[in-house]
This record gives sequence, structure tokens and C-alpha cells, in this order.
Amino acid sequence: METRTEVLLEQLREALQQPPDALQQLLEENAAQDIAEALALMDSPAEQAHALLHMEETTASEVIEYLEPTIVAEILEHIPLETAARLLQRIPADDAAQIVDELDTAKAETLLQQMAPPEAREVRELLEYPENTAGRLMVRQYVRVRPDWTVEMCLDYLRQVGSEIETIYYLYVVDTRQRLVGVCSLRDVVVSDPSKRIEQMMETEPIVVQPETDQEEVANLLSKYDLLAVPVVDELGRMLGIVTVDDVVDILVSESTEDVLKLGGVEATEEPYFRQRPWDLARQRVRWLVFLFVAQLFSGAVLRTYDDAIQKVTALAWFIPLLIGSGGNAGAQTTTTITRAIALGEVRWQHILRVMARELRTGLLLGSLIGVIGVVNALIWTRMGYAWEDQLHIALTVGLAQVGIITLATTVGSCLPIIAKRLNIDPAVMSAPFITTVVDASGLLLYFTLAQLIVFR
Repeated sequence: METRTEVLLEQLREALQQPPDALQQLLEENAAQDIAEALALMDSPAEQAHALLHMEETTASEVIEYLEPTIVAEILEHIPLETAARLLQRIPADDAAQIVDELDTAKAETLLQQMAPPEAREVRELLEYPENTAGRLMVRQYVRVRPDWTVEMCLDYLRQVGSEIETIYYLYVVDTRQRLVGVCSLRDVVVSDPSKRIEQMMETEPIVVQPETDQEEVANLLSKYDLLAVPVVDELGRMLGIVTVDDVVDILVSESTEDVLKLGGVEATEEPYFRQRPWDLARQRVRWLVFLFVAQLFSGAVLRTYDDAIQKVTALAWFIPLLIGSGGNAGAQTTTTITRAIALGEVRWQHILRVMARELRTGLLLGSLIGVIGVVNALIWTRMGYAWEDQLHIALTVGLAQVGIITLATTVGSCLPIIAKRLNIDPAVMSAPFITTVVDASGLLLYFTLAQLIVFR
């Protein structure tokens, strides 16, 4: 069954083959967000550009706002330079900056020269800030008022400038040097006595961020304090702009997608899946696969070391997948849990010993529960061909190894993301494949050490 977006895509393609009125009617009946979603499913940037060029520039620019910057950058390669410049200068500067940043240097500079000077200057200023920071995301247009203004004066001012401001959630109170001294919500202003002064109702200690603040931290602040926007100030407290909640939603989606990919040992990319060639997909995955392949050589070395033991008691080899698999899964669960806790600010470097102790106890509990199942499983599988005493020894080895491996996995898996964060490495890098490889070699070593002590004593 076709989805609503796929149906809209077919309607869009049909409308492009008909007189302009058909396309205009379709655009009026559907939101720009839906048109953008359908446009993203088109087969090529050339087809997408063809569709945009048949729309009025106002509508096309609205659609561009809701497309991924990487997709727009590809589309602009198939649109005349003057038209591309006009489309970009119609959208918010922070969105335009993200698109321009995806272009090669020469193309970006040429495009900026074609844009109107005020809009081009604003985009250039945003691009001066590091990628993935508040400075790159902030909107320059916001409502600024003075502390001695009355509510009535503020409302009159809003009527004058409201059409020029993209988003109005708060009124930012600044002094004569443009330093932020307070914030008022629009709701409070609307419902207050017209004669009341702003300084009597403003919040004097607002939540602020610096332009270099990481975008994920900005998102966490907005979520934590239930804000619709957060002001960006320089080191002197002067207002530079605001980061709005709609940008934060995009950040959270992007960051969560990136973390999920890293947890699977895949390099993150904003390129749509069907736009990526097999070579691109292989390149994103090969680094981790090579690393994990080399790391697995240690597991092979352990098996070769205990080859004689396996030859004497072949049943020991039967339980290796069970032991290593459960240990890797337990470690992956732990790294995922701790990585999430770090992202939420619940776990920090100073908590590492507390976290390890907690996961040690958790690992012992889990290992004991799974170990009992392992003992029963070993007794069942060795009931034919082995003496009762040997069955007990093998089962005891499997059970104890299960406890040890799961405990090791949860303990090591709990500290790796914290150490990574301390070293300014993304904790998601300490992902399930990494901890699985660590557990493989160490788990085998523990298993055969126990076998030497119990089975071959």
C-alpha cells in the first residue's frame, strides 16, 4: 500500500505535466512540509530542481526550508545561480547558512555574491562560528525592548516590527549597550496591565548560551527548562541572537540518528540512503569492520592456545557461542544505558566508580540468573558420552564462566563511555561492536582458565 507521501509524489509528478494551474492547486492544498517530504523521494536532484522551478519562488523557498541541507545543496547545482540566490535569501539565515556550508567553497562564494548584501552578510557571519554550535544556529531577528518601557509601548512596538520577526516567543530586555538584562514571555506581556513597566515583570536571570556552546547542549537546556527559545550572548553579555525550539527538534533528531549509527559501528551521514552508492555505504562501515576484525584475532589466539583442551574435551567448544554471545549482549546493554545517561547529564566523570560498582552488582545478579540456565543446558547436552562427574565439572565451568563473563561485560561496558567522554570522544563510539570484541577475547580466556582449574584439575 502506498503511503500518503508516495501518493503526493505521484500527484506532484502528474501536476508538473499539466498546465500551471494544476500544480498551483496541489501546492495550495498541501503544506510545504508535505511537499518537501514528497520532493525528497524523487529520483534525482535534477528532477527535484525541475519541480521547484515550476513553483512560485515564495512557495519554493518555503519547501526548501523543510529539506535536508545536503539535498538542497545537490538541487542548487541544477538551478540557475540567480534563482538559487533569490530562493536562499527568502529563507531564515540560519537555514541558508547550513545549505551554503554544504556547497564547495567556490560555489558558495559565488552564490553569496549573488544574494542581496544584507542577507549575504548575515549568512557569512553565521558561517564564521564553528559547525554544530549555537552561533551557527541562531536567528538574528528577535524582539528587543528596554526595561523602562511600559507594556503598552511594547505592544505598539510589536505591531510595527512583528512582520519582520520570524518567531516571537519572548521579549528580550537590553540596556543601551545591548547587554541582556532580562526576558519577558509574550504571554505575560499580553495579559499584563498596559501601564506596567517591563522591569517590574521581567526575569532578571535568564538561561543563556554562548555562541560556541555545542548544539546538543543547547537542545538539552531548552528541554530541561521548557523554553521555546534561548538567547545567545557574547562574553560581555551582549545579545547576538536566539536559538528557537524548531531548530532544536531538528538537532535532537540529527543527534539521535547519529548516535544510533555509531552504536552500530557506522559513520554518521546526512545523505539519504538511496542517494548513497554501495561504495559510500562500504566506506562508512569498513573502518569499524577492519578494527573489529583485527581485534577478533585475539579471540583466535586464545582458542589456539587452548586447542589441546578442546581436543580432549570437545564439549567445551559447544558452549563458546552461548557464553560469548550473552557476554556481548550484556555489555552492549550496559554501554547503551550509560551512553544515554551521559547524554541526559545523569552520569559524569566523578561518578565512574559508583557506576562501575553498581554495574558490578547488576552483572553478578544477571550472571547468576543466566549461569543457572547455563548449568542446566550443559547437563542436558553432556548427558550422552560423558561420565556424571565430568558432566558436573563441565556444567560448573559453564555456569561460573557465565557469571564471570557477564559481570566483566557490564563492569567494563559501564566505564568505557565515561572514559570516552572524559577524553572528548563521543561515548557512542564505545558501542556494541566494541564491547562485544573486548568481551570475546577476555571471556574466552576466563572460560578456559576455569576449565583448566575445574575440568583438568
